[in-house]
Amino acid sequence: MPPVPDLRLRPDGGSRPEPPTSASLELDAPPGGVADGATVPAHTVVVRTPGAGTDAPAGRVRPRPSPFVTWVALGTAGALGLALFGSRVGALPVEGRWWFSLPGGRIADGIPFYVSVAVLTAAWLGLGRQARRGGLGSRRAWVVLGAWGVPLALGPPLFSRDLYSYMAQGLVAHGGHDPYTASASVLGPGPVLASVAEVWRHTPAPYGPLFVSSTRAVAALFGSSFTADILALRVLELAGVALVMVFVPRLARTMGADPGLALWLVVLSPLSLFSFIASGHNDALMLGLLVAGLALVAERRMTLGLCLCALAITVKIPAAGAVVFVGAGWLRSERGRERLWALARVVVVPVATVVAVTAASGLGFGWLGPSALRVPTDVRVLPTPSVAVGSLLGQVLSGVGVHVQRHAVVTVVQWVCVAASAVIVLWLLSKVRRPDDVRLLGVALAAFVLLSPTVWPWYLLWGLALLAAGAAQRARTLVVVGALAMLVVGPGGTPLLSGELFVPVVAVLVVAAWWLVRHRRWAAVALGRVV
Repeated sequence: MPPVPDLRLRPDGGSRPEPPTSASLELDAPPGGVADGATVPAHTVVVRTPGAGTDAPAGRVRPRPSPFVTWVALGTAGALGLALFGSRVGALPVEGRWWFSLPGGRIADGIPFYVSVAVLTAAWLGLGRQARRGGLGSRRAWVVLGAWGVPLALGPPLFSRDLYSYMAQGLVAHGGHDPYTASASVLGPGPVLASVAEVWRHTPAPYGPLFVSSTRAVAALFGSSFTADILALRVLELAGVALVMVFVPRLARTMGADPGLALWLVVLSPLSLFSFIASGHNDALMLGLLVAGLALVAERRMTLGLCLCALAITVKIPAAGAVVFVGAGWLRSERGRERLWALARVVVVPVATVVAVTAASGLGFGWLGPSALRVPTDVRVLPTPSVAVGSLLGQVLSGVGVHVQRHAVVTVVQWVCVAASAVIVLWLLSKVRRPDDVRLLGVALAAFVLLSPTVWPWYLLWGLALLAAGAAQRARTLVVVGALAMLVVGPGGTPLLSGELFVPVVAVLVVAAWWLVRHRRWAAVALGRVV
């Protein structure tokens, strides 16, 4: 009877076991032993078979690379390609060069740039297969964020010129002007003003005092140095990303969802990486504070949670919805004196926080004035549903002989959508019960964004982040948005849809509306007990 082989298992060392795959072994074995190229489970198996009189040499093991390592490496290659080719086609300073730049023509570089986008997106989708099987823990998510995020953080601005607007607003405030009445144009002609997108050169800052005072501090430290200012502003947004990385898993656990899958959708998606890091949008800081506050509220640390939600308001005003929904859910869960005490905290804590930050900034309350509040709605872009529908309706009316200006039709449609958004949000607010407040807030933010007068891709992350931390995280819609939404904007920050391209936008909207109505299961998951 032949001796029994010595089998030794060596785990792969990951934070969680990898799903079963196969690995190829080359073994030195006598006749009748294991054949060359045998297939074994992913755990490394070493087989030693004694020969006649002496032991045969140990088996030579050549396991396939871990799928996690493969996807991380592929995504890193895509991120490096974006940073390198983005130095030719990205949202560059007016001088036309970043602190590093590839030689070559801008037109030719557009092809490898989008190849890099496709590579990074494919890596994210591949990583998602592991995330959906519970194979993406927080440690691995940090590794992925570092590998994919660092090249984007060091590269030029991509898909948006908003970083230059932030830089200009900081310089305006540092120069002693009121950023809520004065625009970037007060800086006078020069490279900074020329680098700001033309539509924002004559508008005041629409952001809260916490963010504007932070940009003022950056301007005080680095002046008008493009590279230093942009990298410093990105550090500010990376602080928001770090908050999301820490608190999204905590929020997902309290909502009974998978923390790893939430991180995959909220932080590691192409939409998130391009919006939070490559574009450097302050939505990262707002969302980081908002998610942190909501996670603490879900853990019954109400005062601190409300304070963080209020801090998010002092970055961007739409975060106020969190205070309203959290407060409504909390009040409905209490009775008697406890309800009065809850009401006092819901009102006093956010108001005191906002007043304290505003007073400390020295910028005044102009950020709550009508001129600052209307700034984000001044631009009309075709990816906005209301703009696309209004443009198509204006075209149809002109075709049937009703002569109206398309601009007027778009305005009417925008106001109808705003009214519909208000009705939806109020209806959701009437249904709020703990612990459904976070999920319903996510639906409300999604509706608010989609029906608002202006929609940019990064706005979609407001609702997506909260839905991805709950029962809706397995909805395919979130994956499609995370993978493709940013592609409606070019690498230089210019919308790719213009002219008569409102027709495909409306077609997509019709298909999406039909799908949502036909498949009510997704709506039921998103709305919980409401449907």
